[in-house]
Amino acid sequence: MWEYKDVARAVFDSLDLMAWAIDREGEILISEGAALRALGFEAGATVGLNAFQLYTDPEVTLNLRQALAGEPHGSTVEVGGRTLETRFTPMRDAAGAVGGVVGVTHDVTERVQAQREIDRQTVVLREQAELLDLAHDAIRVRRLDGTVVYWNHGAERILGYSREEAIGHDIRALLRTVADDELQAIERQLLASGYWEGELTHRRRDGQSIIVSSRWVLRRDAKGQPDAVLEIDTDITARKQTAEAESRRQQEIIRAQALAIEELSTPLIPITDEILVMPLIGMMDSARVQQVMHSLLSGLSASRGKFAILDITGVPVVDTAVANAILRAAHAARLLGTEVIITGIRPDVAQTLVHIGADLSNITTCGTLQSGISYALRRGRKSL
Repeated sequence: MWEYKDVARAVFDSLDLMAWAIDREGEILISEGAALRALGFEAGATVGLNAFQLYTDPEVTLNLRQALAGEPHGSTVEVGGRTLETRFTPMRDAAGAVGGVVGVTHDVTERVQAQREIDRQTVVLREQAELLDLAHDAIRVRRLDGTVVYWNHGAERILGYSREEAIGHDIRALLRTVADDELQAIERQLLASGYWEGELTHRRRDGQSIIVSSRWVLRRDAKGQPDAVLEIDTDITARKQTAEAESRRQQEIIRAQALAIEELSTPLIPITDEILVMPLIGMMDSARVQQVMHSLLSGLSASRGKFAILDITGVPVVDTAVANAILRAAHAARLLGTEVIITGIRPDVAQTLVHIGADLSNITTCGTLQSGISYALRRGRKSL
């Protein structure tokens, strides 16, 4: 048959707490509960001992004396490396006089340690967030559905939306992002590899478009499932605009240089008001032949010269195509009222002209440039 004290002990041993009572002198009248073992005691082991002698910590002594003075209260103290949370209640007799103290103590060591760890992590996260806010880049965290959960000061500055305006909203609706690749393809690559990097165009809050160099990192939860995306954007708008302007400037320089080279490679040199010489030097291809014709006809139209000398001494190879092109230029010049003189014809060039059956009836040929100029001067004097 169970006795009352055995039943009471069984009840308290099933509870993770300590229940105790002392008289006015501090003698422990009852000491039960499973939590006693954390302090190295078994249930009932301290009964008969004096609490003031057993617990010499000044804070514990003060709490006991406050309760013996009739003041119920609670406290949390460190005892033997454990954190104990106790409710002190004065124990009164039938006349209302305080005859002792009843206490219920909970061992909250694990809870306090967990809270301290949470507080420590909170401080670390706050410090990390402050460091992220110092970054010039736009740093954001979003869920897979696009909902923004973090937005640093750099994102506020670059993208124009405040933290309050961004968090909880869909990032796609905010930024209206444009990518060279489809955003769906970027998301697929991110899920497959966990990382993506490239250039994007965002729309700021004020409607202005900006170009960013963007890096995306996929975060996974404890089960390895995709959880969120960290996005870091560097504003490269000014750099891109500068590069494009420099590219345009370089293209203009290249075009100007090409034009200058073209003009130098086919110069139309005036000898007199009526005589112009175009010395052809180097290899001739279809593009250069067109350039020769254009320069010749433009120059004759502007100068109204009566004689045009095409000197081909410096052309190393005159094939059928080149010969035909030179003859077409000469005939075109005749249509402008200019007499064309071709000089520098070598034997191999003469054979080519004969082979193609060239019509030279309206074209004068001379062996050298000097003889061609002399011929034009004599013709000019006769026409006076």
